[in-house]
Amino acid sequence: MHLLLSVSKKKGTGKKMTQSRLQQPAARAVLTVLTVAVMILIFVFSTETAEESDKTSGFFSDAVIRILHPAYDSYSRQEQEKIYLDTQFAVRKAAHFTEYMILGALLRLCIESWTGKRKNLWLISWGAGVLYACTDELHQLMTSGRSGQWQDVLLDGIGVLGGILVIRLLRRKRKGEETCP
Repeated sequence: MHLLLSVSKKKGTGKKMTQSRLQQPAARAVLTVLTVAVMILIFVFSTETAEESDKTSGFFSDAVIRILHPAYDSYSRQEQEKIYLDTQFAVRKAAHFTEYMILGALLRLCIESWTGKRKNLWLISWGAGVLYACTDELHQLMTSGRSGQWQDVLLDGIGVLGGILVIRLLRRKRKGEETCP
């Protein structure tokens, strides 16, 4: 993610115009495709019925349990059920946060690639991500056995903000490296 500027002459004016690497057609296309792909992936996860969703999160929950509770099979049935439900809840919430954090980072970069601006895009990116989270939860209301949760919109919005902040921190780190001898 190099943020160096390339310089090109504006036709007919003799003036130099700067264009970031993100504004290059190839970078813009890649960012747009990745952003839309993440949105589609989130949409696909939301089309899963409750049973399918349980299988998906159950796969990851089982893996987490095997790592965190090596003696899981020796626990009582009641202890196993509690551990499983708690782990599955954590896995689902972590998935919500992570997928929206990725979306937030991509939205931030994608919007910059189209507008050419770097300042004050966090609010637009965050708003777009939260709006998408709202539509995702509404979509889940129409899926068998699923429900829309305002708490998930809140968590998704925090994830979007987290992704935006990751981009900002990476840029600050990169900027600091460029100014150091």
